[in-house]
Amino acid sequence: MRMRSGVREKDFGVLLCVIVALSVMILYFANPAAAINTELGGKPFTFTGVIKQGVGYGVSGDQYDTKEGFQSFLTQIVLEGKYEPSPYTSIFLSGKYNADQAYPVFSNDTKWREKGFNKSRNHLGVLDDWQDILGEAHLTYKKGDFYLRVGKQLVRWGETDGFRLMDQINPVDNRRGITDVEYENTIIPTWLIRAEYRVPTVPYWMQDLSLQFIFNPNPKFRGNENIVTGNERMGIWAPMVDIGLGGAYPFDYAHLGEYITDIDKPNDFSPEGFGYAGRITANVWDARFTLNGYYGRSLDYVSRATGAAIMTTSDYDGRMILSPMYEGYYPYFKFVGATFTRDLSSLRADCLGGVSPVLRFESFYAFNSTFVNSRGEYVKHDEFRGATGMDWKVKIPLLNEKAYFSISPQIYLQKILSYPSERYGLSGSSLYENNWTTTLMISTSYFHTKLQPSFFWYKDWTNKSEFYRYQLIWEHSSAWKYTLGALFVDGEKEGIGYEPIKHKDHVYFNVAYRF
Repeated sequence: MRMRSGVREKDFGVLLCVIVALSVMILYFANPAAAINTELGGKPFTFTGVIKQGVGYGVSGDQYDTKEGFQSFLTQIVLEGKYEPSPYTSIFLSGKYNADQAYPVFSNDTKWREKGFNKSRNHLGVLDDWQDILGEAHLTYKKGDFYLRVGKQLVRWGETDGFRLMDQINPVDNRRGITDVEYENTIIPTWLIRAEYRVPTVPYWMQDLSLQFIFNPNPKFRGNENIVTGNERMGIWAPMVDIGLGGAYPFDYAHLGEYITDIDKPNDFSPEGFGYAGRITANVWDARFTLNGYYGRSLDYVSRATGAAIMTTSDYDGRMILSPMYEGYYPYFKFVGATFTRDLSSLRADCLGGVSPVLRFESFYAFNSTFVNSRGEYVKHDEFRGATGMDWKVKIPLLNEKAYFSISPQIYLQKILSYPSERYGLSGSSLYENNWTTTLMISTSYFHTKLQPSFFWYKDWTNKSEFYRYQLIWEHSSAWKYTLGALFVDGEKEGIGYEPIKHKDHVYFNVAYRF
């Protein structure tokens, strides 16, 4: 991938100056991280936190759906506290402040306002909804082989990188884009009751048999926060979707604006929003198996146009902005699945470092999933989703004499059963009978793990779109970490896959302080 035209060299100079200044500041003031350990009522209390400042720089030129040059200044503060009133119980609470300082910085920028980015400030300037501010908040009881956690929490079922397969318990937040492919900060805690029991007596060929049950009482329903259309809604991450009109400028095409949606979702504590999930986990011989099941609402809504649209005029180029009316709902989602993990000792090679690769597999079969066909009708089909991956640590002395390279390829298939003909395609023909995706993650470390370069490639073969992420992390100390990265997006099919966000190429730099 290459950087697109229109990038101003003087802005790269400014960005370099910012990086150098922040780096010098970090090196000068760096101190070891130290969590605050104290007592509350004579019982242990631990307080930790992370302060992170990021800078984003767009390199796709002057496009309608993005800002050239500096485009984001994300500030994130995460605070966590853990209190242990007894040897068997603990209380955990976390909160997050998440704001983009680009909105006040660019409030008087002419192009920023003409493109409508200023209108997205209410949605993205500061994520001040109480569900965004409150992170995890749960009570845990653990004694012997029994474990119970009640409250707002995270449940990680899947093992995939860059996409989610088995992870259907918690919603994910993509409002800030797709830079964080490991979902480090994007998974949204959910109010759950989670119980686990480790079976004490098992056959000789089995180890660590455990049973897990999860209940979502739906105190506050929330789905995935996905990227949607409209500069006035998504700011610099709004997809670029144009509607051909066939006339002369400014009627040659119109921009697709924000969807005006009427999405039905379950009321708070309504049984219609209850969710149930269960998992059985065991080590059998040298492999780890899980059996998974889920019944509840999908985290993604399905929607269809109602035939009406609101028309406005763009101050940037004089073309129309069409904001269509949509209606939809969160359908029920039901699946049974399994995961499998095992070391492949037969593939261990001394010439590659003598480490066995790890094979990962996860899949599920979903019943009566809901889709929207090209005629705007809700239709139901069973579907299969499966992913196979491998984690292999290998030595490449020519590139790194002391540390391993971690190489993790994956292949993913989503298959729609009883799929109709092409002219009757699902989701505007962007979802086919067989939908193939591959990913590749490569990483290593230098200077006693302080310097950590990595590369991630995501390829949607069905829709001929992809993105690349290059990243370099410097762990200066246990307190300070800073990250330099670049994301490049491309797509061939107009309006499908990642093509609508192909102008989102950007360079980013983050500074984080942990205590």
